[in-house]
Amino acid sequence: MTKVKELDFKGTTIFCGLDVHKASWRVNIRDTELELKDFTQPADPNLLHKHLIKNYPGAKYKVGYEAGFCGFGIQRELSALGIECVLLNAADIPKGDKDRRQKNDKRDARSISQELSTKKDLRSLYVPSPAWEHARTLVRNRQQQIIDSIRCKCRIWHCLYFSSLPIPDKIETGQYWSRKFIKKLEDIDCGSAELKAALQLKIQDHLQKRELVLQSTRAIRKMYRQDAYWPLMQLILSIPGIGEINAAIILFELQDILRFKTFDNLCSYVGLVPDTEDSGDTKRNKGVTHRRNTYLREALVESSWMLVKKDPAMLMKYKDYCKRMHKNKAIIKIARHLLARINFVLRKQTPYVSGLVAG
Repeated sequence: MTKVKELDFKGTTIFCGLDVHKASWRVNIRDTELELKDFTQPADPNLLHKHLIKNYPGAKYKVGYEAGFCGFGIQRELSALGIECVLLNAADIPKGDKDRRQKNDKRDARSISQELSTKKDLRSLYVPSPAWEHARTLVRNRQQQIIDSIRCKCRIWHCLYFSSLPIPDKIETGQYWSRKFIKKLEDIDCGSAELKAALQLKIQDHLQKRELVLQSTRAIRKMYRQDAYWPLMQLILSIPGIGEINAAIILFELQDILRFKTFDNLCSYVGLVPDTEDSGDTKRNKGVTHRRNTYLREALVESSWMLVKKDPAMLMKYKDYCKRMHKNKAIIKIARHLLARINFVLRKQTPYVSGLVAG
């Protein structure tokens, strides 16, 4: 009787690219040389784990997927099963023109598995702990509610202009609407009951959104007073120009400052670096990059406007920059100085003292 040799892939790495969806995953499996399998399975990490250990026992498994709507849950479950899992930025995965024009799940999964197999030192995106992730979600939720509130204001403004209704005061959409101003809106003579009802509904929508923003603000203030976050918050608040809410945005977006090896890495993550085009003798600077952490960059720029008012040294730098460039570009330079101060206090775990830290 012939003895069947058992499968043993010890010393081999099996790369697995996932194109993840709500109900199913497209799976592309390969080693360093060959594409081995391509199939669709239900969205279940345990099924993928069983398939890998059954078909490639003893191998090292490396799985990758694009960070998207599913967040970090898949990464955590696969890691708990002993599978190395890499989160990738979709913009960093190289794709040919044909792949972009004829996009499908199979091509996406194949691109990921190829990227895993060709780049041995490929690093995963940062995966926060669940506690930090949930805290960040609360902070981002407030920012999204503010956007909804501004949209409600724009709808009211559009209704007034479109229906030729009188504008009670010269107040811009981005400004705070007082109760007195809202009462004037409610008292406008619309000329018909139908238009009056439409305007009232828009005003009520705005008031509801504003109440949600207030509740989110209270929840954030309660959260960052916890022992796990308050010492770090105090360090950031020691820097002039940064208010409590912006400090919370900065803290919960950065999370662990030590994950950035250099200050340039930190600036790149925030989006305070230029987009450049360098080819032959042609060198072009296309302005500040569009690749950014939106919440973080907006909080830094907003705080920078306050910084130039409170810190004479930064005001002098800002005025000097304005001699050579537009004020909006100058404030980006100030935001980079502010980020340097944040980087300093978080790394050194010491409050900012004016005059001791270079901007």
